[in-house]
Amino acid sequence: MEKLIDVILPSKTKAYKSRLTNYPGPLSSLSGKIELLYAFRIIDEQVYQSLNALRKIRNDAAHSANIFSLNGLKDQLEKVYNFEYGFPEATQQVAYDNLIAWKHHLIKGSFEKSKFTDYDWRTIWDENYPEPLENETIASQFIIWKLAYGLTFLCLKIEVVTDEIANFCSTAGTWIQLSL
Repeated sequence: MEKLIDVILPSKTKAYKSRLTNYPGPLSSLSGKIELLYAFRIIDEQVYQSLNALRKIRNDAAHSANIFSLNGLKDQLEKVYNFEYGFPEATQQVAYDNLIAWKHHLIKGSFEKSKFTDYDWRTIWDENYPEPLENETIASQFIIWKLAYGLTFLCLKIEVVTDEIANFCSTAGTWIQLSL
């Protein structure tokens, strides 16, 4: 989001940017940046809601004396992934497919390293994990993988918006000039 803020700031001088984005400037907080981008219609409501859900999770983790865990935050995390139509489902599928592929790679490698040639690693996997997400450890890892992919996709969305705004702003100095 820093790059996106940079694109829309009217002055590229370090002192001006620093006055706005460093504490106690109005854009020194994540919340301030999110509000500015939404107020000026640079991000839509879905991205706004996703970023605020992420901000809330981050704040809960940073400002709590309790041990933080992603387990139990399913509903809040789903809001993070809901920045674009179809992305909650895509995020889930990509995370699941890659987590299981990684698990398969590890097991296959262990079997090869240990020279367990009399055993089929895939059969043993299927017997032990017919529904992988029912396994507590795998389910917990899946939450992390899903968050990693969800954040990656959200960052890519912001990067696309940044490029679009940069191209748009390069033709004018003010928002009024953009509408002419």
